[in-house]
Amino acid sequence: MSKKIFFIPGIILLIMILSCDKNDKNISYLTGKVVDRNSEILILKKSTQDFRNSGLEIKIDENGFFNHEMQFDFIEVYELIFQDELDSGMWAPIQFLPENDTIKFTLYPIEKFEENTVIGSSLYEEETIYNQIIKNKYFNTYNILNRKKDSLYKIGQIESDSYQSLTDSINSIITDVSNFELRYLKSKINLFGYGKFLEILRVESDRHFFDVDTLKKYANLFHKKIPDHPYNEIAKLRLDALSNFKVGGKYIDFSARDSLGKIYTLSKFISQNEFTLIDLWAPWCGPCIKKSKSMFSIYEELSNSNLEIIGVIGGITSEEQYLEALKKYNYPWVQLAEISDENKIWEKHNISNQGGAQILVDKTGTILAINPEISELKQFLTKI
Repeated sequence: MSKKIFFIPGIILLIMILSCDKNDKNISYLTGKVVDRNSEILILKKSTQDFRNSGLEIKIDENGFFNHEMQFDFIEVYELIFQDELDSGMWAPIQFLPENDTIKFTLYPIEKFEENTVIGSSLYEEETIYNQIIKNKYFNTYNILNRKKDSLYKIGQIESDSYQSLTDSINSIITDVSNFELRYLKSKINLFGYGKFLEILRVESDRHFFDVDTLKKYANLFHKKIPDHPYNEIAKLRLDALSNFKVGGKYIDFSARDSLGKIYTLSKFISQNEFTLIDLWAPWCGPCIKKSKSMFSIYEELSNSNLEIIGVIGGITSEEQYLEALKKYNYPWVQLAEISDENKIWEKHNISNQGGAQILVDKTGTILAINPEISELKQFLTKI
């Protein structure tokens, strides 16, 4: 009898624990209809994540309908992307905030993207207004200039003064759009604005349009208005990368394991060599693999120059993918695992939408070169 008395409360306690765990999650029901296309799968992911190492599949039935119970910790910007668009290399994400119990979608082919509707997400409404403002203010002029530039390109006039003038005018519009975006966000210190701000930070490493101190002031505005949100950490990582990830800056430290479970900390590895080449790469990134393979022929020569290479395999979601890449490419230097962005190595370098990068640092951790060519690397080491 005592066993039964003990067992029943145990079951009740287990149910209570499971219920509490489930209730800790926010839930939003995604339901929708796909019109005029034969797509079978949608990918659901956070806007801050790379679809290649994250994302959840939502199946579309034979009648074009889909339903999904979405569980999440924080309200933040999410995206739906058609799998067949990803496969084609050209995709248009449908962004939304899961702020209501139900979000209803009507989705069209990419050429009819503006006909999409999302009911139940204020972000989509704000995004539509925002895009319309940008379109009315800049895109008509941009498209006219771009068509003229394409016409000159087709007849081989890329070295003409007219072609260069059009290029300068287009770049000026892009700069104006970027400045407008940042000013516009001052009136949107909310999750919609924060999502847009993170996009600006993501592409800023390629464009260098803004002063980092200015961007930090904007980050502080969002941080004060939206504390205790994961966007604050992402903003900090991207701003740190913009400040440090450059020639003359300091390396960005991280730790990761190899296939035997041994943990490598970059700062310790760097201190043991005169020079270190950090090779961040992904198995799906052709240019990354080509660059890494080019090191084979001169690896011994580089080692004799007191340079060591440490590789990190990212853009993967499983141990199997990591081990498969190790076996397939068999690089002679250390290869660490970055599975599902577990150590945020790509995020720390603000290259979350890229396959990777190569970074040359000296013993003090100073960055000497980013993505150097083999010839540059050899010349650089010879001079030193």
